Amino acid sequence: MDAFTDRELARLGLFDAAWRFRLMDAETAAIPAPPPGPEVEQALGRFLAELQLQDPAARQAWCQSRGLEEQDLLNIALRPLRWQTWCEQRFGGSVETEYLRRKAEFDLVTYSLLRVRDADLASELHQQIREGEASFADLAARHSEGPEQRTGGVVGPVPLATPHPSLARLLQISQPGQLWPPKLLEEWWIIVRLDTLTTTQLDDPLRRRLVVDQGEQWLRSRVQEAISGQNPPDADPSAGPR
Repeated sequence: MDAFTDRELARLGLFDAAWRFRLMDAETAAIPAPPPGPEVEQALGRFLAELQLQDPAARQAWCQSRGLEEQDLLNIALRPLRWQTWCEQRFGGSVETEYLRRKAEFDLVTYSLLRVRDADLASELHQQIREGEASFADLAARHSEGPEQRTGGVVGPVPLATPHPSLARLLQISQPGQLWPPKLLEEWWIIVRLDTLTTTQLDDPLRRRLVVDQGEQWLRSRVQEAISGQNPPDADPSAGPR
């Protein structure tokens, strides 16, 4: 069977993916294969299981039908590990900045919310909660006009980036259990109380995620450049866009 043309790949919805892997391989060409160890074994095991190629005979037949060697198969399986290494080398120095920029995506908040359209009613409900005349949950279930009514006003845990930006800023400066007086938010008078705020630390798993996310952004940009013609479709992939 003849090789696929660019147009055929595009019609099959595979053109972007082909450029993606071409650019990944071009960028990681100088990165040595990871040494044998548990990480390599796990990556290879997952890849072979996904393709149902654990049997050596099936693996050999799969390679032969595609004109590949066993080493090619190993390179495909280890592509994510080499890409991770490339991302760490390229973006590791900016990971703290990226973490601070996106921190609200990772911090989790649980809060109680009650919203009504009437300012006087909001003031009365706030006073009842503050004075202990009624619980937040009971009043939210009876009076709140949003979907939080179904949960007694409780929202979360959700990423801190999820609530309305003004509400998120209020929750950021709150102490657990702090009850705020009614505040106008768009067409609503809201009463809000912070229940819990769990801040995420920049640990190794999150660091790896952040550098790969930055690599993904970089890759999407380069793929778009390639597709839009800044790199000809027949360009030597070993050169890679810089």
